[in-house]
Amino acid sequence: MSDSSDRDLLAAEYVLGSLEGEERSEAERLLASDADFARSVAAWQRRLTPLAEYVAPVPPPAELWRRVQRSIAPVGNVVAFRRRVRFWQASTCVALAIAASLAAFMVLRQPEPARVAVLSPMGGGAPVMLATLERDALVVRPTGVVSVPSDKDLELWSLPQGETRPKSLGVLPAAGRTLAASLAANTQLLVSLEPKGGSPTGQPTGPVLYGGYLTAVALPRG
Repeated sequence: MSDSSDRDLLAAEYVLGSLEGEERSEAERLLASDADFARSVAAWQRRLTPLAEYVAPVPPPAELWRRVQRSIAPVGNVVAFRRRVRFWQASTCVALAIAASLAAFMVLRQPEPARVAVLSPMGGGAPVMLATLERDALVVRPTGVVSVPSDKDLELWSLPQGETRPKSLGVLPAAGRTLAASLAANTQLLVSLEPKGGSPTGQPTGPVLYGGYLTAVALPRG
């Protein structure tokens, strides 16, 4: 087996565990003595070993090989043909595993729709801030100029549907902020005016100036 393509095929079959008898002994001999063959085995291991857990063995019918042997001549070609059939079967299983894994990945990893909240004055009026939540990143940006007294800070709060005590998301600069947050749709966002550094109690102590609800939307993607 001097042909490089046959050597590579033998290396693939060795990694797949489909060799028997003399063929397996030959592969083991080459693995110990031939650096190129050893590199080929290592390359196939990198390609195929991570997929092994997805591939269930499917033995062919016992009559199959007898029919193949009767239909092929000379007999010497049967061994090579059987090798390619074994490799084709194993490769087919691997390909199916790849396709199934990719399909599962695409289904399970579909991103959640973005959520947007328009934060307006609590007493009514034009929107003051826009909050966008996508992939657990909450981006809050002003839609205009927001003035804050020098001795005060704005603080951002979340109030999930059905709850009565808001949770602080931190001090909110007038220029806006990006922060990590995992919030459900219909969560209310609130902005209160607090002492410098934020509320000392863990709950709003000053007036709640702005508010709005996170609503799921489909954002355009570039």
